[in-house]
Amino acid sequence: MDILRDDVKQLFIKFLVPAIGSALVVTAYSFVDTIAIGQGVGPDGTAACAVILPIFCLAEFLGLMSGIGGSILFIRARGSGKEAESNMYFTSALIAGGILMALAWILLLVFQEPFYRLYGADDTIIPYALEYGGLIIGAFPLFVLSPLLAGFIRNDGAPKRVLAASLAGAATNIFGDWFFVFPMGMGMFGAALATVLGALLQSSVLVTYFFSKKCTAKPVRPKNVAANIRRILSNGFGTGLAQLSVIAVTFAANNQIMRYSDASALAVYGVMGTIASLFTHIFSGIGQSAQPIASGSYGAGMIKRCWQACSIGIKYAVLMGVIFTGACMLFPAQITSVFVKATPEIIETATFGMRVYAVSFIFLGINTFLSIYLQSIMRARSAAVIALMRGFILICGLLAVLPAIFGANGVWYAFAASDTVVAVFAVIYTVRLRKRAGY
Repeated sequence: MDILRDDVKQLFIKFLVPAIGSALVVTAYSFVDTIAIGQGVGPDGTAACAVILPIFCLAEFLGLMSGIGGSILFIRARGSGKEAESNMYFTSALIAGGILMALAWILLLVFQEPFYRLYGADDTIIPYALEYGGLIIGAFPLFVLSPLLAGFIRNDGAPKRVLAASLAGAATNIFGDWFFVFPMGMGMFGAALATVLGALLQSSVLVTYFFSKKCTAKPVRPKNVAANIRRILSNGFGTGLAQLSVIAVTFAANNQIMRYSDASALAVYGVMGTIASLFTHIFSGIGQSAQPIASGSYGAGMIKRCWQACSIGIKYAVLMGVIFTGACMLFPAQITSVFVKATPEIIETATFGMRVYAVSFIFLGINTFLSIYLQSIMRARSAAVIALMRGFILICGLLAVLPAIFGANGVWYAFAASDTVVAVFAVIYTVRLRKRAGY
């Protein structure tokens, strides 16, 4: 696999298949957990999943910010023929990820119950959140390690290893969810145990790659670590911000739902959060398929190849978005029933809410892909602006205003409106950038 010489479309497909596979497998964790909990525990357990979701997002934010930010600089240096510099970025990314992970882990361990209450858990939901979240927080480093290492392995030319690790972890989690929740009757704790065991196996498979002969990413003696970490975090912030924004949005949405509705609506939002997480990971997989090509070509001064990768990726993102929106529009009740025991209240809320929310998926694909692509060609600030607009500024503002006007339905309107507006801005900016580059 030659990043600089092979056909761009063929390269993209080589990265896309493992990336999409990894995305599907990674989100199988939350999918299967939500299904097992919804069917084995009930709506209160599903509502607790919505409260726990920010913990997974925080872990992925830290892992992606260090891993994607470092791996983009890693492959760019390789494209420029600077192997020593590329390994320095690898080492610095490991240090950055370790420091950030330790700080977040300590805070979560100390403030576990206040964290859940901050995200809308009431006295009914708290016991379920504590039972599930205690083990998840205990294994928090595993959930940071996987996205951190995956970025470097993918950029080192081994995307199939990332897929293999994800498959191994997901298979463990799926079997564990069935075994621990149903035959063993372990409820929320059983679902958490299955997730942790899957994450442990996934991380182990990824770590073994760095001891193989194929691996070219090597830890080196740190130099200029502080400066390198600043560059890594700055460059990776846009991608990681997409996950960090979920934490802010979940806070706003959970509290607005509990203010204007009830736990049934929160359970539906928990289902929507799981579905949106799947689609976001798939869109990220499309972006990460273009990223090695764009970053390596950019480092080598082959700008035309960068925009070829962009054109291919945006087409796939739009196509997937249309498919996802159509499926949720046509089958809202059926999809919801897979995840949670369908009471009349839940079906009524899901039928309306999912159809409105689904409008956002077309534009979510565009926003997610362009955010990653812009980082790949060293437009980190532009990528961060897109992520900030979508994840904080617009959505949080709309979540504050629209429910006051439309009641609980305003929560669903907010998601559709924010992604639409941001996509218009992102496309206009990218088209102008491409014209300035002469392509």
